[in-house]
Amino acid sequence: MRNSFSRRRFGLGCAGMGVSALAGLPITAQATSIPELMEREPPMLETLKWAPHVHKAIQTVINANGQYSTTYNPQRRPYVVVDWNNTAIVGDVQETLFLYMLEHFSFLMRADEFRHLIHVHAFAHPLPAPFMNMGGKPVSFPVLVDDLIEDYRALAARYGHMPHPLPTDVLAKDVTLQAFRARMAFCQQAVAALHGPEAAQRWMIRLVAGQTAADVIALSRAANEWCLGASITQQTWECPAERPGKAGPVAAKVVQALRLTPEMANLFQILQEHGIDPVICTSGMEDITALFATSAEYGYNLPREHVFGARLAEHKKILLSTEVSHYPFPADAGKTALIHKYFVAKRQMPPLMIFAGEDCSAHMLEAFPETKLNCLINRKQSAPMQKFLQKAAQSASGTTPRRFYLQGRDENTGEWLPEEGSILLGETNSSLPT
Repeated sequence: MRNSFSRRRFGLGCAGMGVSALAGLPITAQATSIPELMEREPPMLETLKWAPHVHKAIQTVINANGQYSTTYNPQRRPYVVVDWNNTAIVGDVQETLFLYMLEHFSFLMRADEFRHLIHVHAFAHPLPAPFMNMGGKPVSFPVLVDDLIEDYRALAARYGHMPHPLPTDVLAKDVTLQAFRARMAFCQQAVAALHGPEAAQRWMIRLVAGQTAADVIALSRAANEWCLGASITQQTWECPAERPGKAGPVAAKVVQALRLTPEMANLFQILQEHGIDPVICTSGMEDITALFATSAEYGYNLPREHVFGARLAEHKKILLSTEVSHYPFPADAGKTALIHKYFVAKRQMPPLMIFAGEDCSAHMLEAFPETKLNCLINRKQSAPMQKFLQKAAQSASGTTPRRFYLQGRDENTGEWLPEEGSILLGETNSSLPT
């Protein structure tokens, strides 16, 4: 016997709407007998904006392995592993929180702790191009850190006694805040370019140190609401001329984009109706991902125990800038280790399918050659991921079953496209990875 779930339906336009547009009843469960299953048609994935080849292939795998098939074993339930950022949603909840914290100066660390954290990846020689100041001169990381600390001390002294997050009207004309956020975004992008997306992600996550998990969840909820209700835009943050710092004024382009993905919400529902467990494994912070993934309000309705992400250590309920020991950081080999520990070891099988859109999923894609289908979000990704995107693109025109598929999207609207090509931000025509 298994649980039967009442299906929630999603309109095509909801990817560009706020949370209220997706409000609905939570999933309810009732017992369903095997004879009843035999008499009914298997639940079907809604068409929505899936690429047709991808939609057909996913449904075929679900039908062949779910509880409506003759080979289904309820004691070894199949499971599907899904990235959260840029996969189950459009955008990245960790980056959204990071930008929100910069916009509202939501930091509670002491200045010396802040210095230690952001100095982790610093090295003495100048940063390579394109990480130059606005005057075209090289920027030294230690000098940039000095500028950031000066900004941080000034802002903490000015606003430290006020409740967080600070309202934007208080900060709108503060040149110190404008300089701080530009330098921080510049620094994060330099870390990503020089040390990889995993290093940049860990760097961002540790910035919440000094707060409680409840504080961070509340901040993330506010950040999600703020970004879901805003246009998808690319902005340039610049240090004001009156606050150049020792390194000289720097600038950074930031993208503010967060959208719900009804196709993935419906997939999660259909998988569960077939007795297949959707599992989130993301490099983002676990608590803020679970806020999204388990919510009926957002439309995803996943069990909390199936959401895995990054975890910070705590002391007396205060988050530290160190990660939980003996728990892999969920990026690259860490993702694979988590899946092996919590699912492969217990269910004696690899993931049935993998849906990947994060920059740090290449190791996972390589580690499970028996996985029947890998669906990759067509977007610019890290070099290790690019080879899988190219592999999927090379066979995109074929109709025979294959292991790697591409799903396209329009980055300007945040909606998926019913094809394997994607329209990248600022462009008008769709393209495949080359």
